[in-house]
Amino acid sequence: MEYLIAGSVEEALRLMGGLDEQGRSARYVAGGTDLAVQLAGNAAGGQPEALVDVSGIPELLRLERAPGGALSIGAAVRLETLARSADLPACLSQGARAIGSPQIRALGTLGGNLCNASPCGDTLAPVIALGGRLVLASVEGRREVPAEEFFTGPKATVLRPGELLVEVDFGPAALAGRSAFRMIGQREGQAISQVNVAVWLLAEGGRMAEVRAAAGSVAPTPVRLAAAEKLLRGQAWSQGLGREAGQAAAEEVRPIDDVRAPAAYRRLLTAALLREALAEACEGVQ
Repeated sequence: MEYLIAGSVEEALRLMGGLDEQGRSARYVAGGTDLAVQLAGNAAGGQPEALVDVSGIPELLRLERAPGGALSIGAAVRLETLARSADLPACLSQGARAIGSPQIRALGTLGGNLCNASPCGDTLAPVIALGGRLVLASVEGRREVPAEEFFTGPKATVLRPGELLVEVDFGPAALAGRSAFRMIGQREGQAISQVNVAVWLLAEGGRMAEVRAAAGSVAPTPVRLAAAEKLLRGQAWSQGLGREAGQAAAEEVRPIDDVRAPAAYRRLLTAALLREALAEACEGVQ
């Protein structure tokens, strides 16, 4: 297997394009924490003939807040950086902190977690709840895709052959609002989520003027909890309202039975985790 190191987005695309012209299969790699496991188990669509390393590309390592409050996070920013950043939206830092072990977070990247597209990935629901937009680059140019439209199925995305996730952009509201993340697994550490939930809201006059919520590991892709959002919007927080929103969320998810949890339990978890995340995000709202 050939290992190629790209110094820029343009070089990465050029290398990938050249390999394709030669009829050679190739994959992008950054931290490799998911890809290495897939390759070892021969579960990455066959063994690629080459890997293009994008982990050192300066553009992919940027974490910048614009003067107006917008936020851009490069695809190769490490999960540990997000987990330790106190000035990021809480749900994103909490989601990054829930992934794997310190060693995995030190290597794993935001882009890798998103492009792996596992329904239980712990940054997927936060990025959706925050209204993230994914910037994808190809030799034809760049395009933006809303986070909730990026995932098409388990381990499947809208990425085209040779296309590279460059960054994830968030509008000023993502930082202006309040957010929280909850997950639960079968053990305390290094757990794969049985269910995870992220909530973001903007409060005005003691009420939730705007709400976005998303859940993972409850459908083939992470999903918006639209019914719960509608119920919450314009309301003041109360435990009773949290129970109603949790019930609405439990009824709209589509979990399956698998080795980690039965569907009925996942519905119960969705309701409970949404209530907990809402309670944290609404704490101190006046």
